[in-house]
Amino acid sequence: MKKKIITISFISFLSIVLWVFVALSQEFITTVEIPISFSELPKNYSVGTSSTNQIFIKIKGKGWELAKLFLGSREEFLISAHRRIGRYKNELRDFLDINPWLSSNFQVLEISPAQIEYEVEKVNSKRVKIYRNFSIEFKQGFAATSAVKITPEFIELYGPSSILQNIDSVKTESKIYQNINENFSEQLQLADIQGVIFSVTKCNVEFEVQKIVDKKIESVPVELRNVPESKDLTLFPGKVDIVLRGGINKLGKITSDSIKAFVNYWKALKSNEGFVEPEIILPEFVTLIAVEPKKIEYIIKQY
Repeated sequence: MKKKIITISFISFLSIVLWVFVALSQEFITTVEIPISFSELPKNYSVGTSSTNQIFIKIKGKGWELAKLFLGSREEFLISAHRRIGRYKNELRDFLDINPWLSSNFQVLEISPAQIEYEVEKVNSKRVKIYRNFSIEFKQGFAATSAVKITPEFIELYGPSSILQNIDSVKTESKIYQNINENFSEQLQLADIQGVIFSVTKCNVEFEVQKIVDKKIESVPVELRNVPESKDLTLFPGKVDIVLRGGINKLGKITSDSIKAFVNYWKALKSNEGFVEPEIILPEFVTLIAVEPKKIEYIIKQY
């Protein structure tokens, strides 16, 4: 019984293979989308503006050849600039002879659009900044504890002036990172810009990630600022306790000397309550959770 099943399966397989072979030996008509590429450009020149970057070609050919077209490496439709400078308009059929992959294997029935208009311009350069184009989702209880560092920060672009004048920056590829709970460092591809060459195509992105905790810093002195010479501002109390939130390693290095707490004389003068809230200056990537006491009593004396 088992031998009979194997025999039937083998015959079925051969039948399918034979059917595919016969089917692909026939001719079919299909439409493919092909990117355009320019050749024979003068030295230090490139194509600035082009009426299209993709064309649709309706072709007729053997099934085997069509299958290669879809499954193999992506072909390009070459257009020769004939080493000329300036603006030109050409029939796309005029370039079939320099695309042997197309003219020898298929019958071209239609090209859309039928014409292309382009301009060959001198290549210039421009220095621009790289910006991030990715999002990060941290594991619960973790967060970034440093600025995002992109290396290099600037790159050089090369291309026609008509394109470069509209470019002020480049971006990294779009990505989403999830569940991040450790220091991040990765190379990212830069997003392509049609008609422009980059001095580098990748950049390195890095930043610190730490577990987020709370820490209480006690007895932080409150400074007095902008007190006139003829005045005296006395605070009660003269120190405050501060609760901070931040990366566990970063908070471990923070002392009362790392924090600035102060009261501006003119702010106290405008208060009618006899109390004033101290202003707090913190290190980067640290969040203020609470100040104890929140308001400080004060007395203003004049000499």
